[in-house]
Amino acid sequence: MEIQVESDAPPRANVDVRPWPRYFARMIDVFVFSFVAIFVVVIYLELLQADTERVDRLLGLFEGLGGTVLSNVISPIVAIPPIALLLASGQTPGKWLFGIRVRTREGRRMGFVLALRREATIYVRGLGLGLPLVTLYTMATSFGDLSNNGITRWDRSLGLEVHHAPATWFWWVRAIFGGAIVVALMFAGTIGTFTSL
Repeated sequence: MEIQVESDAPPRANVDVRPWPRYFARMIDVFVFSFVAIFVVVIYLELLQADTERVDRLLGLFEGLGGTVLSNVISPIVAIPPIALLLASGQTPGKWLFGIRVRTREGRRMGFVLALRREATIYVRGLGLGLPLVTLYTMATSFGDLSNNGITRWDRSLGLEVHHAPATWFWWVRAIFGGAIVVALMFAGTIGTFTSL
């Protein structure tokens, strides 16, 4: 079902906005592309036969509570270019799993530059730069904006619409699977943070 809200239009009743699937889709994309980036960097360092002591010191930055905060700031930044590239050409893994498509108001795919602008705006206005308290505030205000107006501020300002696949049994199977992955990864990350303190 598509969302068609003009920038100055009042909120529309019965708009299918689905904030939680959108959140889970984003987290899956951030996890996937962050993991790929870390894997590529580790392989690159191995190929260079980099000083293992220096690599261990670098990886040590991501341990404990400070490492979790640093990871929350860096992971979404690393994910911005590949997410934008995939949005410009089709769908990301998270958006596919939850049946989400982002299109222009004319129904066309975004170009890479527009997709990059959207991702950078979401990093600042939606994820609050990954900073713990700022993130809580920006996510709460974005959730309220989406729930009340049927569209986020960044999609409204960029002239974009979010389309959701019908909530069929197959959609529910994918959504439950995707949601379970996100919850499990967050739980594992929390446990890892506290056990390393």
